[in-house]
Amino acid sequence: MKRYICSIVAFTLMFVAVFSSCKKYEEDYGLMMKSPKGRLVGTWKITQLDSDTMSIKMSDYAMFGELQMTFEKDETGYIKFKDNGLGEILSDIDWEEMMGEMQDSTYTDSIDASLENLDFASLLSTETKFKWAFDDKKEYLKFDLYDSESNSYTHIADMKILSLCKSDCKFRYEEDSTRVDVSMQK
Repeated sequence: MKRYICSIVAFTLMFVAVFSSCKKYEEDYGLMMKSPKGRLVGTWKITQLDSDTMSIKMSDYAMFGELQMTFEKDETGYIKFKDNGLGEILSDIDWEEMMGEMQDSTYTDSIDASLENLDFASLLSTETKFKWAFDDKKEYLKFDLYDSESNSYTHIADMKILSLCKSDCKFRYEEDSTRVDVSMQK
């Protein structure tokens, strides 16, 4: 019996030692049962944007809606602003009255003409398509944005994966002296 207990304790210690340090990304929690692709697929809402100069918590603007990214299994996806009525509010504004009476009526007329007829609700609900892929080591996520004018995809960024868990993830975009961290939750 004593030998049996010692074996269980030794196995448990070995299991904990091996898997407690099993982290793929800098900020992961440890061992994940799903593959990185399996964890990424789904709809995420962007919760925070951080850079060296600013930090934006999207919850501060939740009354307007939320910015969502959907990753499909076929390595396509889309970015969409889930509107909470902001588009209807913006479409109902009398822009000429809001801008006040300006001395240059030509300028006022051009603002009035361009904003009065703009359907903000449809503009804010437009989906921006993208393709995504992991690099060979699954350390970076590559993004190609769809350009409707050229009807093709253009590479826009390689983002370092800082964490990729079941319900939250964090990516970092760096170029020259620019750093932006994007945090998301399912």
